[in-house]
Amino acid sequence: MLKLIWRMFFIFLCGYLFIEWFPITYPFHISDILVGPIIYPLEFFAALFAFFFGLVVSVQQIQEILKLIKKGLKKKRSKL
Repeated sequence: MLKLIWRMFFIFLCGYLFIEWFPITYPFHISDILVGPIIYPLEFFAALFAFFFGLVVSVQQIQEILKLIKKGLKKKRSKL
């Protein structure tokens, strides 16, 4: 259970860092998205890595939750 909580914290942290390092201004202009990585490459790559690692951990979290649900359903069926 502690592993699940740490993963959720890590996903939240990666999402927060992605938002901080890849800001989108309002009103939205496509030129800001295209020129931003050229002007600020360090922030762009940091946001890219934060997004990627957050996505990978999220997929692992979803797979583990689905395994737990499947295991619980099998246990419930065996009791019937």
